[in-house]
Amino acid sequence: MKLNKKLSFTLAVRSLVILISLGLVMAFLQTLFDFRERQAEVKQTIDSIVTSARGSASNAVYLLDNPMAQQVIDGLSYFDFFHYVSIIDDRGNIMADFSRQEVDGNVAVNTSYNPLLSLVAENFTKSSVLLTGQTLADGRPQIYGEMVLIIDNHIALSGVYDRASRAFAIAVAGYILLTLVLSILYHFSLAAPLVRLSKRFQQVNTASIASQQISHVVGHEKNEFSLIVNAANDMLSRISSGQILLTERSQRFRLILDTAPSLIYSLDNNLDFVFANKSTASFYGYSIYELKGRCAEDVISPIDPDLLDIMKDFISSSRRQVSNIVPMRNAGGAECFMELTMVKFKTPDGHSILVTSSDVTKRVKAEEKIESLAYYDTLTSLPNRNKVYEVLNKQRSDDHGMYGIAAIADLDQFKRINDTLSHSVGDQLIVKLARRLQKEFSFSDLIARLGADEFLCIEEDVSENLSVATEGAEVLGERLRACINKEIEIGLHSYALTASIGVIVFKKGQASADEILQFADTAMYESKRTGRNKVTMFKTEMAAQAAELLKLERDIMKAMFRDEFYFVLQPIVDTDTHRLNGAEALMRWKKDGKVVSPAEFIPFLEESALIVDVGERILNSVCRYIVELEDRELLTEDFKIAVNISAKQLAKPDFIEAVSRVLLKHKVSGKRLEFEITESVALNNMADTIKKIVSLKKMGISFSLDDFGTGYSSLSHLKDLPVDKLKIDRSFINDITVDKQDENLVRSIIQLSRNLGLVTVAEGVETQEQVEWLMLNGDLLLQGFYFSKPLDIEDFEKQYLLSPADASENPKHSA
Repeated sequence: MKLNKKLSFTLAVRSLVILISLGLVMAFLQTLFDFRERQAEVKQTIDSIVTSARGSASNAVYLLDNPMAQQVIDGLSYFDFFHYVSIIDDRGNIMADFSRQEVDGNVAVNTSYNPLLSLVAENFTKSSVLLTGQTLADGRPQIYGEMVLIIDNHIALSGVYDRASRAFAIAVAGYILLTLVLSILYHFSLAAPLVRLSKRFQQVNTASIASQQISHVVGHEKNEFSLIVNAANDMLSRISSGQILLTERSQRFRLILDTAPSLIYSLDNNLDFVFANKSTASFYGYSIYELKGRCAEDVISPIDPDLLDIMKDFISSSRRQVSNIVPMRNAGGAECFMELTMVKFKTPDGHSILVTSSDVTKRVKAEEKIESLAYYDTLTSLPNRNKVYEVLNKQRSDDHGMYGIAAIADLDQFKRINDTLSHSVGDQLIVKLARRLQKEFSFSDLIARLGADEFLCIEEDVSENLSVATEGAEVLGERLRACINKEIEIGLHSYALTASIGVIVFKKGQASADEILQFADTAMYESKRTGRNKVTMFKTEMAAQAAELLKLERDIMKAMFRDEFYFVLQPIVDTDTHRLNGAEALMRWKKDGKVVSPAEFIPFLEESALIVDVGERILNSVCRYIVELEDRELLTEDFKIAVNISAKQLAKPDFIEAVSRVLLKHKVSGKRLEFEITESVALNNMADTIKKIVSLKKMGISFSLDDFGTGYSSLSHLKDLPVDKLKIDRSFINDITVDKQDENLVRSIIQLSRNLGLVTVAEGVETQEQVEWLMLNGDLLLQGFYFSKPLDIEDFEKQYLLSPADASENPKHSA
């Protein structure tokens, strides 16, 4: 190492500079203090000399005696610090003077210049002493002249300079000697041990993860060097532990990377592979070591150039991260969907990207399947209602004056085919019909299946002329009906279907999907209402009817919120005992204080899902009333209240649980309830209906089959239904006394009911003749206006529960 680089040399030089600087400052201060003292002494000496010479000089001037003046001047010239002395009379004439060298004007040229003293004092000091005599009358002395003196400060203070020079020389010599001693001390006490310590540090192998130690410097085991060695050994120990931990983590990370199913790799700014895991190497047909350093142009581009373009676009963009699902190919050419994530990060050479790719092929296919399930019918693969809404809502943005056509076809009484021939046959019919519609209406924009037996045909851009579009709609509707009417062969059997069709012409961009489907539905229901197997074009007045139905739905929902639905009771009388056997609870609606006719809302309610909530409310009200009557002890042991159960209520999976909750809530025995179901309700999914009836009968609830004879049930179905009563429809009771056919039919139903062990109830009894005829033909239960119209519960109590003695005298009021 060069001398000027050594620590001991650097410290010595710096110490010398500092010491000399301190010496100079101290010498200067000492000189300054000496100067102040010497200056005072010189001034005192000069004052005494001048005072002594002043009297003689005053006499010489007063007498104008030049020789005497010269004699005074010569006396002063013996003092070497007087550079110039002169005696001047009162007229300004120099009587005598003395100068040690020439004077240029009033400024003396200094011949004894001292640079040290010049820092603390002027070179020359000039002063004037007045030469005076006796005192005048005004008290002032009489001035004869003056004596001018120029004092050489450097000569007067030369002793100070000599002492300062000696002190400075001695200080510099001492400081140099001290610096040499300190340099030797620095070298052996600091620099040499540091050199030995540095060599030991250099011998440490930083590449090794083994534990290493640095030995202490001899003679410095307990000072600061010991602290440095201990700290270094502690750091080496921690480095060793960190290296071991880092190695373990690196191995673990490598293991994770290599066992990860995802593709994980990094590319530098030149698209060269920096690292890659085994999944990446296998995906592209390389080993890990072969892939490292290769360019992505050579690896990825030959099999998947689109992916390489995506990477190049990302690197050149300002985005820091992108994530997307992209199709990719492996080395074998197999295609898959990968969730590709690329992250950009800075490196000393520019930018690199970290790429991860996870195989999401199964997820993508599952999502496609879910989308298919969401937008396509699983049985026929036709677009479903969701897809229809998507198509129809999209056309709202195409407002260019074109008219479109929508036709809804609902198969007539297709439910009976499912019930009688099985759902399997029904499904086969639907599938074959769907294929036929796809084939024959391939020119249409959309053929969809809206429901179980409901199909939709849409043609979007028909014409800008409404008349032309309307004619096309009529042709389309009839063609759709004819297509459905063709026989369908399944195995050895042929089946003929009919459909009720509703057609609407809509202007694109003006009607929503809900409006189009609602109006087409309205026209289709008009076809059903007027005889089925026909085509009905939507008319404006039908929209008013649809609006009325919509208003009715809103009013019913408000009525539910306001609790406007209630029930009335119509008594059921025993023909044998002439006593009250039970009552039927009939739903009523009081809107704004007025009772709404049941014919205005019950048919709609039975077709609506709202019937479930309304029906449960009525059941709650009936059970609450039964508890009230039991608390008042107004009921006989066999008294029941019959409640009508709709198809939608019975079809709910949790219907049994809902009924059970109501009974438990009001603590009512099921023996006080009777559920009335119609034939159509009973035969809808008959197996499930039977299962629910059996479960409810275990709670004590009895069942009656309402409106018997108006449906399409067969005797085998009737035999399997576990009902307790048959209720003969009022349409057969009306003419039993005048129409022999009705009389025989009713008699047959009574006999059938008796043979099946069922109780028979005759509905709609209105005349005495009907009562007498029914009493002659068996033990029946009677219900109708002859006994009572449906009554509010207060009137029912007054007539049938509060006056049993009076009621026994008249069959109309039998209790």
